Amino acid sequence: MLLATRCPFCETVFRLQPAQLSLRRGLVRCGHCQEVFDASSSLYETAEGADFANATPVSAAAVSALSANGGASAPPKAPDFSAEAWNPWAPQPDAAIDQTLLHNATNLPLAPVAASVAVTPRHADEPQMRPAGVETDAVLDREPVFAAAPEPLSAASQHATRAEAAPEAAPEPAPRAWRPLERPEDEPALQPDAQAAAAALRSAPDREPHFGTAAAATPFAVNPPADEADPFPVVRETRVPAPRRLGWRIVGALVAVLLFIGLLAQLAWWQRETIMVDWPDSQALYAQACDPLGCTVTPPHAIDGLQVEPSDLRQIDGPHKLELKMPLRNRYNVALAYPAIELTLLDDQNNVAVRRVLWPQDYVKPGTPIAAGLPARTTQTMIVHLDTGNTVASNFRVQIFYP
Repeated sequence: MLLATRCPFCETVFRLQPAQLSLRRGLVRCGHCQEVFDASSSLYETAEGADFANATPVSAAAVSALSANGGASAPPKAPDFSAEAWNPWAPQPDAAIDQTLLHNATNLPLAPVAASVAVTPRHADEPQMRPAGVETDAVLDREPVFAAAPEPLSAASQHATRAEAAPEAAPEPAPRAWRPLERPEDEPALQPDAQAAAAALRSAPDREPHFGTAAAATPFAVNPPADEADPFPVVRETRVPAPRRLGWRIVGALVAVLLFIGLLAQLAWWQRETIMVDWPDSQALYAQACDPLGCTVTPPHAIDGLQVEPSDLRQIDGPHKLELKMPLRNRYNVALAYPAIELTLLDDQNNVAVRRVLWPQDYVKPGTPIAAGLPARTTQTMIVHLDTGNTVASNFRVQIFYP
Protein backbone atom coordinates (compact mmCIF):
# COMPACT_ATOMS: atom_id res chain seq x y z
CA MET A 1 0.00 0.00 0.00
CA LEU A 2 1.41 3.39 -1.04
CA LEU A 3 0.66 6.22 1.34
CA ALA A 4 0.77 9.95 0.61
CA THR A 5 0.19 13.04 2.71
CA ARG A 6 -0.23 16.75 2.12
CA CYS A 7 1.62 19.48 4.06
CA PRO A 8 -0.97 21.89 5.56
CA PHE A 9 1.54 24.79 5.40
CA CYS A 10 2.82 24.68 1.79
CA GLU A 11 0.33 22.05 0.42
CA THR A 12 3.17 19.89 -0.90
CA VAL A 13 2.20 16.24 -1.56
CA PHE A 14 4.80 13.54 -0.98
CA ARG A 15 4.92 9.82 -0.35
CA LEU A 16 5.14 8.36 3.11
CA GLN A 17 6.24 5.00 4.50
CA PRO A 18 4.15 3.32 7.23
CA ALA A 19 7.28 3.01 9.38
CA GLN A 20 7.59 6.80 9.51
CA LEU A 21 4.20 7.10 11.21
CA SER A 22 5.20 4.96 14.18
CA LEU A 23 8.52 6.72 14.80
CA ARG A 24 7.04 9.99 16.07
CA ARG A 25 3.35 9.03 16.43
CA GLY A 26 2.50 10.39 13.02
CA LEU A 27 4.61 13.60 13.22
CA VAL A 28 6.72 14.24 10.11
CA ARG A 29 8.73 17.20 8.80
CA CYS A 30 7.98 18.69 5.39
CA GLY A 31 10.95 18.59 3.04
CA HIS A 32 9.87 21.80 1.32
CA CYS A 33 9.01 24.25 4.11
CA GLN A 34 10.67 22.31 6.99
CA GLU A 35 7.50 22.51 9.10
CA VAL A 36 6.41 19.67 11.43
CA PHE A 37 2.80 18.46 11.13
CA ASP A 38 0.65 15.39 11.91
CA ALA A 39 0.59 13.22 8.78
CA SER A 40 -2.07 10.88 10.18
CA SER A 41 -4.72 13.60 9.88
CA SER A 42 -4.22 13.94 6.11
CA LEU A 43 -3.24 10.46 4.96
CA TYR A 44 -4.21 9.12 1.52
CA GLU A 45 -3.76 5.83 -0.31
CA THR A 46 -2.53 5.99 -3.91
CA ALA A 47 -1.63 3.49 -6.60
CA GLU A 48 1.75 3.17 -8.29
CA GLY A 49 2.11 5.97 -10.85
CA ALA A 50 -1.45 7.29 -10.26
CA ASP A 51 -2.40 10.93 -9.83
CA PHE A 52 -3.00 12.32 -6.35
CA ALA A 53 -6.42 13.55 -7.44
CA ASN A 54 -7.60 9.93 -7.55
CA ALA A 55 -6.24 9.10 -4.08
CA THR A 56 -8.61 7.84 -1.39
CA PRO A 57 -8.41 8.96 2.24
CA VAL A 58 -7.29 6.39 4.80
CA SER A 59 -9.73 5.62 7.57
CA ALA A 60 -8.99 6.48 11.19
CA ALA A 61 -8.83 2.80 12.20
CA ALA A 62 -6.24 2.07 9.53
CA VAL A 63 -4.23 5.10 10.63
CA SER A 64 -4.28 3.90 14.25
CA ALA A 65 -3.18 0.43 13.18
CA LEU A 66 -0.33 1.85 11.11
CA SER A 67 0.80 4.11 13.95
CA ALA A 68 0.68 1.22 16.45
CA ASN A 69 2.51 -1.54 14.62
CA GLY A 70 4.61 0.68 12.39
CA GLY A 71 3.24 -0.82 9.20
CA ALA A 72 4.31 -4.36 9.97
CA SER A 73 1.33 -5.72 8.02
CA ALA A 74 2.51 -4.04 4.83
CA PRO A 75 4.31 -6.41 2.50
CA PRO A 76 8.02 -5.77 2.14
CA LYS A 77 9.02 -3.98 -1.02
CA ALA A 78 12.39 -3.81 -2.69
CA PRO A 79 13.90 -0.33 -2.78
CA ASP A 80 13.37 1.55 -6.02
CA PHE A 81 16.45 3.55 -7.06
CA SER A 82 15.07 4.78 -10.40
CA ALA A 83 14.88 8.47 -11.23
CA GLU A 84 11.07 8.36 -11.54
CA ALA A 85 10.68 7.01 -8.01
CA TRP A 86 12.80 9.74 -6.40
CA ASN A 87 10.76 12.55 -4.88
CA PRO A 88 12.84 15.66 -4.09
CA TRP A 89 10.02 17.14 -1.99
CA ALA A 90 9.65 14.09 0.27
CA PRO A 91 10.19 14.75 4.00
CA GLN A 92 13.49 13.86 5.53
CA PRO A 93 13.16 10.78 7.82
CA ASP A 94 14.00 11.46 11.41
CA ALA A 95 15.81 8.10 11.87
CA ALA A 96 16.78 5.57 9.22
CA ILE A 97 17.40 2.72 11.69
CA ASP A 98 16.38 -0.87 11.40
CA GLN A 99 13.26 -1.73 13.42
CA THR A 100 15.06 -4.60 15.13
CA LEU A 101 17.63 -2.17 16.51
CA LEU A 102 15.13 0.31 17.90
CA HIS A 103 14.55 0.03 21.68
CA ASN A 104 11.03 1.10 22.44
CA ALA A 105 7.96 -0.26 24.23
CA THR A 106 7.06 -2.61 21.38
CA ASN A 107 10.25 -4.67 21.20
CA LEU A 108 11.89 -4.16 24.63
CA PRO A 109 10.89 -6.81 27.23
CA LEU A 110 9.73 -5.49 30.55
CA ALA A 111 10.69 -8.58 32.64
CA PRO A 112 12.58 -7.71 35.83
CA VAL A 113 16.27 -8.51 35.99
CA ALA A 114 16.96 -11.38 38.42
CA ALA A 115 20.10 -11.18 40.47
CA SER A 116 22.21 -14.30 39.90
CA VAL A 117 24.46 -13.77 42.91
CA ALA A 118 23.27 -12.61 46.29
CA VAL A 119 25.47 -9.90 47.71
CA THR A 120 25.60 -9.51 51.48
CA PRO A 121 26.87 -6.18 52.75
CA ARG A 122 29.70 -6.25 55.29
CA HIS A 123 30.04 -3.83 58.17
CA ALA A 124 32.99 -1.52 58.18
CA ASP A 125 34.16 -2.63 61.63
CA GLU A 126 34.07 -6.32 60.80
CA PRO A 127 37.61 -7.72 60.49
CA GLN A 128 38.59 -9.14 57.18
CA MET A 129 39.60 -12.80 57.38
CA ARG A 130 42.79 -13.95 55.79
CA PRO A 131 42.82 -16.91 53.44
CA ALA A 132 43.49 -20.25 55.09
CA GLY A 133 46.26 -21.24 52.76
CA VAL A 134 48.57 -18.38 53.76
CA GLU A 135 51.08 -19.08 56.50
CA THR A 136 51.78 -16.07 58.65
CA ASP A 137 54.78 -17.62 60.38
CA ALA A 138 56.75 -18.12 57.22
CA VAL A 139 59.91 -16.05 57.08
CA LEU A 140 61.02 -14.82 53.67
CA ASP A 141 64.63 -15.06 52.70
CA ARG A 142 64.70 -11.58 51.10
CA GLU A 143 66.91 -8.74 52.13
CA PRO A 144 65.12 -6.35 54.48
CA VAL A 145 64.01 -3.03 52.95
CA PHE A 146 64.95 -0.07 55.12
CA ALA A 147 62.63 2.92 54.77
CA ALA A 148 63.16 6.39 56.14
CA ALA A 149 61.49 6.37 59.55
CA PRO A 150 59.94 9.55 60.97
CA GLU A 151 61.56 11.28 63.86
CA PRO A 152 60.53 9.73 67.21
CA LEU A 153 58.11 11.79 69.22
CA SER A 154 58.36 10.05 72.58
CA ALA A 155 58.77 6.53 73.91
CA ALA A 156 55.37 6.42 75.61
CA SER A 157 53.42 7.59 72.58
CA GLN A 158 55.40 5.18 70.37
CA HIS A 159 54.50 2.16 72.54
CA ALA A 160 50.87 3.26 72.69
CA THR A 161 50.65 3.59 68.93
CA ARG A 162 52.17 0.17 68.43
CA ALA A 163 49.76 -1.36 70.92
CA GLU A 164 46.75 0.13 69.15
CA ALA A 165 47.94 -0.70 65.63
CA ALA A 166 48.94 -4.35 66.28
CA PRO A 167 46.97 -6.16 69.00
CA GLU A 168 48.76 -9.47 68.33
CA ALA A 169 52.49 -8.91 67.79
CA ALA A 170 54.14 -11.29 65.38
CA PRO A 171 57.27 -13.10 66.50
CA GLU A 172 60.32 -10.99 65.78
CA PRO A 173 63.00 -12.58 63.62
CA ALA A 174 66.46 -13.13 64.93
CA PRO A 175 68.71 -10.06 64.61
CA ARG A 176 71.27 -10.11 61.88
CA ALA A 177 74.91 -10.00 62.74
CA TRP A 178 76.78 -7.32 60.82
CA ARG A 179 80.49 -7.83 60.47
CA PRO A 180 82.77 -4.82 59.99
CA LEU A 181 84.44 -4.57 56.61
CA GLU A 182 88.16 -4.45 56.46
CA ARG A 183 89.80 -1.64 54.49
CA PRO A 184 91.59 -2.98 51.44
CA GLU A 185 95.23 -2.28 51.16
CA ASP A 186 94.94 -0.38 47.87
CA GLU A 187 92.42 2.20 49.25
CA PRO A 188 94.09 5.66 49.52
CA ALA A 189 94.25 7.14 52.98
CA LEU A 190 93.28 10.72 53.81
CA GLN A 191 96.06 13.26 54.01
CA PRO A 192 96.63 15.13 57.25
CA ASP A 193 95.33 18.40 55.75
CA ALA A 194 92.16 16.72 54.53
CA GLN A 195 91.64 15.09 57.91
CA ALA A 196 92.02 18.46 59.66
CA ALA A 197 89.54 20.11 57.25
CA ALA A 198 87.02 17.31 57.81
CA ALA A 199 87.42 17.61 61.58
CA ALA A 200 86.90 21.40 61.41
CA LEU A 201 83.82 20.90 59.27
CA ARG A 202 82.37 18.43 61.76
CA SER A 203 83.11 20.75 64.65
CA ALA A 204 81.27 23.72 63.03
CA PRO A 205 78.05 24.56 64.89
CA ASP A 206 74.84 23.58 63.18
CA ARG A 207 72.53 26.58 62.80
CA GLU A 208 69.50 24.65 61.60
CA PRO A 209 66.78 24.41 64.29
CA HIS A 210 65.87 20.94 65.58
CA PHE A 211 63.09 19.65 67.76
CA GLY A 212 63.87 20.22 71.41
CA THR A 213 66.93 22.40 70.72
CA ALA A 214 67.23 26.06 69.88
CA ALA A 215 69.07 27.47 66.87
CA ALA A 216 72.62 28.65 67.28
CA ALA A 217 73.23 32.31 67.90
CA THR A 218 73.47 34.52 64.82
CA PRO A 219 76.88 36.07 64.23
CA PHE A 220 75.40 39.47 63.30
CA ALA A 221 72.28 41.50 63.98
CA VAL A 222 69.57 41.19 61.39
CA ASN A 223 67.85 44.49 62.17
CA PRO A 224 69.85 47.72 61.77
CA PRO A 225 70.54 49.77 64.87
CA ALA A 226 67.67 52.02 65.88
CA ASP A 227 69.00 55.49 65.07
CA GLU A 228 67.63 58.55 63.32
CA ALA A 229 70.07 58.39 60.40
CA ASP A 230 68.71 57.60 56.93
CA PRO A 231 70.10 54.22 55.81
CA PHE A 232 70.06 55.37 52.18
CA PRO A 233 70.87 59.10 52.11
CA VAL A 234 70.18 60.96 48.87
CA VAL A 235 73.39 62.32 47.42
CA ARG A 236 73.05 64.96 44.71
CA GLU A 237 76.07 65.32 42.53
CA THR A 238 76.97 68.73 41.22
CA ARG A 239 76.46 69.13 37.50
CA VAL A 240 79.65 69.63 35.58
CA PRO A 241 79.38 72.97 33.77
CA ALA A 242 79.52 72.68 30.01
CA PRO A 243 82.53 74.31 28.40
CA ARG A 244 81.72 77.76 27.07
CA ARG A 245 82.57 77.99 23.39
CA LEU A 246 82.12 81.68 22.75
CA GLY A 247 83.95 81.64 19.42
CA TRP A 248 81.68 79.01 17.90
CA ARG A 249 78.63 80.94 19.05
CA ILE A 250 79.84 84.13 17.36
CA VAL A 251 80.59 82.29 14.13
CA GLY A 252 77.18 80.63 14.17
CA ALA A 253 75.44 83.97 14.74
CA LEU A 254 77.31 85.58 11.83
CA VAL A 255 76.43 82.70 9.51
CA ALA A 256 72.77 82.94 10.52
CA VAL A 257 72.75 86.71 9.84
CA LEU A 258 74.36 86.22 6.42
CA LEU A 259 71.86 83.54 5.49
CA PHE A 260 68.98 85.78 6.55
CA ILE A 261 70.34 88.68 4.47
CA GLY A 262 70.72 86.36 1.47
CA LEU A 263 67.12 85.23 1.88
CA LEU A 264 65.92 88.84 1.94
CA ALA A 265 67.97 89.63 -1.18
CA GLN A 266 66.45 86.69 -3.05
CA LEU A 267 62.94 87.76 -2.08
CA ALA A 268 63.65 91.37 -3.17
CA TRP A 269 64.98 90.24 -6.57
CA TRP A 270 62.11 87.79 -7.08
CA GLN A 271 59.48 90.48 -6.36
CA ARG A 272 61.40 93.36 -7.96
CA GLU A 273 58.61 94.39 -10.37
CA THR A 274 56.03 94.59 -7.59
CA ILE A 275 58.47 96.55 -5.42
CA MET A 276 59.32 99.00 -8.23
CA VAL A 277 55.62 99.61 -8.96
CA ASP A 278 54.80 100.24 -5.29
CA TRP A 279 58.07 102.09 -4.59
CA PRO A 280 59.30 103.86 -7.77
CA ASP A 281 62.54 105.07 -6.16
CA SER A 282 63.70 101.46 -5.77
CA GLN A 283 64.32 101.24 -9.54
CA ALA A 284 67.48 103.32 -9.10
CA LEU A 285 68.62 101.08 -6.23
CA TYR A 286 68.16 97.98 -8.37
CA ALA A 287 70.17 99.62 -11.15
CA GLN A 288 73.02 100.47 -8.75
CA ALA A 289 73.04 96.92 -7.36
CA CYS A 290 73.19 95.43 -10.86
CA ASP A 291 76.11 97.57 -12.08
CA PRO A 292 78.85 95.59 -10.23
CA LEU A 293 77.08 92.28 -10.90
CA GLY A 294 76.59 92.87 -14.63
CA CYS A 295 72.83 92.31 -14.63
CA THR A 296 70.14 94.41 -16.31
CA VAL A 297 67.01 95.84 -14.72
CA THR A 298 64.09 95.88 -17.17
CA PRO A 299 60.94 97.96 -16.72
CA PRO A 300 58.21 96.16 -14.81
CA HIS A 301 55.43 94.34 -16.62
CA ALA A 302 52.28 95.79 -15.03
CA ILE A 303 49.37 95.46 -17.46
CA ASP A 304 47.04 97.19 -14.98
CA GLY A 305 49.05 100.41 -15.32
CA LEU A 306 48.45 100.67 -19.10
CA GLN A 307 45.27 102.05 -20.64
CA VAL A 308 44.19 101.96 -24.32
CA GLU A 309 42.33 105.13 -25.19
CA PRO A 310 39.83 105.42 -28.09
CA SER A 311 41.50 104.20 -31.30
CA ASP A 312 40.83 104.87 -34.99
CA LEU A 313 41.10 102.61 -38.06
CA ARG A 314 40.73 104.20 -41.51
CA GLN A 315 41.39 103.31 -45.14
CA ILE A 316 44.23 104.82 -47.12
CA ASP A 317 44.98 104.17 -50.79
CA GLY A 318 42.07 101.74 -51.23
CA PRO A 319 39.95 99.37 -49.14
CA HIS A 320 42.86 97.02 -48.41
CA LYS A 321 45.27 99.65 -47.04
CA LEU A 322 44.48 100.55 -43.45
CA GLU A 323 45.96 102.88 -40.84
CA LEU A 324 45.53 102.27 -37.09
CA LYS A 325 45.95 105.04 -34.54
CA MET A 326 45.98 103.79 -30.92
CA PRO A 327 46.82 106.09 -27.99
CA LEU A 328 48.54 104.14 -25.11
CA ARG A 329 48.74 105.73 -21.66
CA ASN A 330 50.92 104.84 -18.61
CA ARG A 331 49.06 105.56 -15.35
CA TYR A 332 51.86 104.59 -12.93
CA ASN A 333 54.75 106.67 -11.60
CA VAL A 334 57.33 104.30 -13.04
CA ALA A 335 58.20 103.41 -16.62
CA LEU A 336 56.46 100.26 -17.82
CA ALA A 337 57.51 97.83 -20.53
CA TYR A 338 55.81 98.13 -23.92
CA PRO A 339 53.11 95.50 -24.32
CA ALA A 340 52.16 93.39 -27.34
CA ILE A 341 49.02 94.46 -29.27
CA GLU A 342 46.48 91.99 -30.67
CA LEU A 343 44.57 93.54 -33.61
CA THR A 344 41.44 91.69 -34.77
CA LEU A 345 39.60 92.76 -37.98
CA LEU A 346 35.90 91.85 -38.26
CA ASP A 347 33.67 91.51 -41.35
CA ASP A 348 30.04 92.58 -41.90
CA GLN A 349 28.67 89.70 -39.78
CA ASN A 350 31.09 90.65 -36.99
CA ASN A 351 33.13 87.48 -37.58
CA VAL A 352 36.90 87.37 -37.31
CA ALA A 353 38.44 88.09 -40.70
CA VAL A 354 42.08 88.87 -39.81
CA ARG A 355 43.96 88.55 -36.53
CA ARG A 356 47.49 89.86 -36.06
CA VAL A 357 49.85 90.38 -33.12
CA LEU A 358 51.96 93.58 -33.17
CA TRP A 359 55.20 93.66 -31.16
CA PRO A 360 56.74 96.86 -29.77
CA GLN A 361 59.18 97.17 -32.70
CA ASP A 362 56.16 97.08 -35.07
CA TYR A 363 54.22 100.02 -33.67
CA VAL A 364 56.65 102.39 -31.86
CA LYS A 365 58.22 105.31 -33.70
CA PRO A 366 61.66 104.69 -35.13
CA GLY A 367 64.43 105.77 -32.74
CA THR A 368 62.34 105.17 -29.59
CA PRO A 369 64.30 103.25 -26.86
CA ILE A 370 62.12 100.19 -26.36
CA ALA A 371 64.20 98.85 -23.43
CA ALA A 372 63.51 102.04 -21.43
CA GLY A 373 59.77 101.38 -21.58
CA LEU A 374 56.85 103.73 -21.70
CA PRO A 375 57.64 106.75 -19.50
CA ALA A 376 55.58 107.34 -16.38
CA ARG A 377 52.41 109.41 -16.65
CA THR A 378 52.70 109.80 -20.45
CA THR A 379 50.54 108.96 -23.47
CA GLN A 380 51.93 107.82 -26.80
CA THR A 381 49.91 107.40 -30.00
CA MET A 382 50.85 104.30 -31.92
CA ILE A 383 50.41 104.48 -35.73
CA VAL A 384 50.39 101.22 -37.68
CA HIS A 385 49.89 100.71 -41.45
CA LEU A 386 48.26 97.43 -42.47
CA ASP A 387 47.64 95.57 -45.73
CA THR A 388 44.66 93.21 -45.48
CA GLY A 389 45.01 91.68 -48.95
CA ASN A 390 41.64 90.56 -50.32
CA THR A 391 39.87 90.89 -46.95
CA VAL A 392 37.54 93.82 -46.42
CA ALA A 393 37.27 94.86 -42.76
CA SER A 394 34.21 96.58 -41.35
CA ASN A 395 35.19 96.75 -37.68
CA PHE A 396 38.18 96.04 -35.44
CA ARG A 397 39.14 95.16 -31.85
CA VAL A 398 42.41 96.01 -29.99
CA GLN A 399 43.80 94.23 -26.90
CA ILE A 400 47.15 94.55 -25.11
CA PHE A 401 49.02 91.81 -23.18
CA TYR A 402 52.46 90.75 -22.00
CA PRO A 403 53.69 87.50 -23.54
